[in-house]
Amino acid sequence: MEIIENSLGVDIGAFLARPLFGHLATQAPEGPRESPVWYLWEDDAAWILGDAATDTFPARIEETPACSLGVVDFDAERGLVQHVGMRGQGTVEPFDRELAERLLARYLGPDSTDWDPRFSGYVADPTETALLVRIEPKTVVARDQSYAPAPVR
Repeated sequence: MEIIENSLGVDIGAFLARPLFGHLATQAPEGPRESPVWYLWEDDAAWILGDAATDTFPARIEETPACSLGVVDFDAERGLVQHVGMRGQGTVEPFDRELAERLLARYLGPDSTDWDPRFSGYVADPTETALLVRIEPKTVVARDQSYAPAPVR
């Protein structure tokens, strides 16, 4: 993984450990597509839960593995704008219950009994079409584009 730029002021891995939304960009015959996703950054790759029956991005990754993932932390009150953009290759991988649990725990908390049933059920009893998408970045750009917010009146 080549880091083209890192002006975040924090480690990229620490930034990607925050429970933020990612935006997965893929190519379709009709043109580019974007999917908001939860992800887990682990072993220099982003892991995304998917389902071949309900999600279209896994098929797009299989057809054209080149993709990008953007993650933004934005807080207007503080003027915080931090962004990590990665470009690389995606692969569709078999479902892994432990990895899926780690991913969901980032967003829903450590106790799966507190999770919304559609998520706890996804892990406890995955469908035959459950899968993971692995994004391996070739290049990464990480920028802090924060600004001084306007005073509150």
